[in-house]
Amino acid sequence: MLKLKELLDKVLTQYPPIDRVSSDPVQFQRRFFDDGKSQIEVEAVALFSAMLSYGSAAQFTKKIAAIMQSCNMEFLKLITSKPDKSFPWIGYRMSTAEEISIFAYSIGNVIKKYGSIKNSFLSGYNKNNDIIEGLAFLRNSLYEEAEKFITPVPHGIKHLLPDPSAGGCCKRWHMFLRWMVRKNDGVDIGIWKEVSPSKLIIPLDTHISKISRNLGLTTRKNDDLKTAIEITNKLKECCPEDPIKYDFAICHLGIGGKCTYGKNPELCKKCILNNLCSVGKNIL
Repeated sequence: MLKLKELLDKVLTQYPPIDRVSSDPVQFQRRFFDDGKSQIEVEAVALFSAMLSYGSAAQFTKKIAAIMQSCNMEFLKLITSKPDKSFPWIGYRMSTAEEISIFAYSIGNVIKKYGSIKNSFLSGYNKNNDIIEGLAFLRNSLYEEAEKFITPVPHGIKHLLPDPSAGGCCKRWHMFLRWMVRKNDGVDIGIWKEVSPSKLIIPLDTHISKISRNLGLTTRKNDDLKTAIEITNKLKECCPEDPIKYDFAICHLGIGGKCTYGKNPELCKKCILNNLCSVGKNIL
């Protein structure tokens, strides 16, 4: 694993995560954080942005940006006020404009009930220092608030609130938590000091899973929670105190087209990781 750590550190150096903030959903909570907004509002923007982050990045960032601009960057004020049906909410893929508005106001109600999103998370986390329990408690708190608006809860809201305890990889939940927990490095902001970065689980998506399999970080075929934990445990051998510091860089190798999983042999020959990659070795 020493060789892998050395090469992954080179990936971080050659492809600095901070260079990709402007094309990533992390841009929204970074802007609120860098503008000195309250921690409660930064959390709310981060959670809202994370749960809408699926499909085309160009499309969902456009939708999120439009909503933030429509409320003049006063997102906390909007979602903790009386629901405004005249507000120009925007639908996105599996969720209608009404469903997204209910999700947003549910975030606001959780903040009013617990004082912050973090407090809701910690209500579950502090029992056993288990982030799945913390995320599940937060998710259930949001779901209960959504039920007060509409019953039964429609699929468009359920999609925005997957259950972290159900065994799925739940990338968006773990991405949100990474933003909150990892130290401020220009990407993540590290405002939840009560949680150690060593507890985090990698936000598993197609890019991470393909590259991780090629690097031998997992032998599992399904993209689920067990696979995410297996990859994370392998990365702990490289950096036990902060195993998913490599997440953003690895993910953007795929997103940015630097890794085509063997489809472009010329890129494989140039790749830093080719000597450890099962696909790259065959091309070399």
